[in-house]
Amino acid sequence: MSNAKQISVFVDNKPNQLTGIMALLKKSGVNIRALSLADTTDFGILRMVVNDTDKAAEALKNASYAVTVTEIIAITIPDAPGQLSRVLDILGADSVNLEYLYAFTGASDKSVSFVIRVDDNASASEALTKGGIIQLTEQDIAEM
Repeated sequence: MSNAKQISVFVDNKPNQLTGIMALLKKSGVNIRALSLADTTDFGILRMVVNDTDKAAEALKNASYAVTVTEIIAITIPDAPGQLSRVLDILGADSVNLEYLYAFTGASDKSVSFVIRVDDNASASEALTKGGIIQLTEQDIAEM
């Protein structure tokens, strides 16, 4: 199974909250590879994949942000019609529940990468490997 990690940050839904987080990451020398922000009326959840998960999490925690680090699956597939559908078919065939996903730019303009959060990383990873889907590691992401 690949080992990729995502940082989730609880953010108040108020002006300049995201600005503070971005400034902190900049000061820490952390580069964001993927980002998703989901909000409600009162708060949001910022999800990020970065080039140095430990450094980012430590900087955010030291600044009193509520932070969690979770294992995710990061994949890269050809940038062509039907490729994401193929991935979803592979996961569905093994009854893996997809909780959410978001895309990010890969290392090539001929591919696209996705963060996938599922209910069972081990089963998903095994199914994707059998299906020929390339999974990215923390090191792969850091080197992008």
